[in-house]
Amino acid sequence: MAVKAYVLIEAGPGASRDVAARAQKIDGVKSVSVVTGPHDVIAVVEATDAKALGDLLITKIQKIRGIVSTITDVVID
Repeated sequence: MAVKAYVLIEAGPGASRDVAARAQKIDGVKSVSVVTGPHDVIAVVEATDAKALGDLLITKIQKIRGIVSTITDVVID
């Protein structure tokens, strides 16, 4: 069963659009939006299981240049 999550991304000053464009190219990222509020970008991601989700977050998304921090909310329902 696939695991879906929302990744709330804080980007550095002026980096939101670049971060969103880079994130959109990552396999497993289903959609990306630049938003207003306490976060700058929200990505919807999907992976085969929790381990694959962790790998996606740590080895791909969090390595995007311009990201300051991320919060991941896993969908449970």
